[in-house]
Amino acid sequence: MADNSGKIPLFVQVEAVLRDKIVKGQLGQGEQLPTLNELSAEFRVSQITIRTALANLKAERLISGKRGKGVFVAQQVPVRKHLVFTGDLQSFMEEWEKFKVKPLGVDEKKIRETRIPRHIGDFFGMDGQEPVCVIRRVRFIDGIPVSFFENFFRPEIGRQLTLRELSKLPVKRILETKLGLQVGDNETYLESVPAPPDVAGVLKAEVFAPLFLVQARLWDSSGEPLEIVNIFMRSDFFKYKIQVQRFARRVPADGSLQENF
Repeated sequence: MADNSGKIPLFVQVEAVLRDKIVKGQLGQGEQLPTLNELSAEFRVSQITIRTALANLKAERLISGKRGKGVFVAQQVPVRKHLVFTGDLQSFMEEWEKFKVKPLGVDEKKIRETRIPRHIGDFFGMDGQEPVCVIRRVRFIDGIPVSFFENFFRPEIGRQLTLRELSKLPVKRILETKLGLQVGDNETYLESVPAPPDVAGVLKAEVFAPLFLVQARLWDSSGEPLEIVNIFMRSDFFKYKIQVQRFARRVPADGSLQENF
């Protein structure tokens, strides 16, 4: 296995591939895994790397070892529900408000110190030395932290938002009711990224494990830049659905989150 990213440790890559095969049933419950030599040859990594990946999977109780016989998939592999999301950003954000949220902070940073300095500076028309307000929140499903939100505002807007408000109300509603700002157009991008250490810590995920990143740019109703949003989502809890209609059929336009078993 070639490490094309240059960032994700090899054992994490091996671990992710094997975990995915186990969870999806490509490796059945109770099935014996290939030997260390075979796995090392398949992934083109050292046996030490394979051992580290297997140790982490054992800690998750996805596999177990039998002395003298080898390593086997667990007899009871937990079935993990995925949330399938579709539709536009606004519908997606409205669905998110159904889940418990915990605000982590409302802070100011120089743009050059943020996670996406060039994009923020270009969007707001500011240089790297100017301050920007960063709001951090985490959302939970059944007590599990599954998504980490970062909202970037100009300081004059961000300073008016409080942790108490953010723990009870959606950001959009605070902007509308408290500040009289209407959200207008938005651009949304979706990509897979390795989990940054700080985000991995919040989401209780492996550092560099793959996450979905939804990045959005929002303008207000007058066309002025309003907000940039980063949403890091655990890929083991989410799927994105694209539905293509070959025949004329009326389909609801609103987005939604659905449980997929």
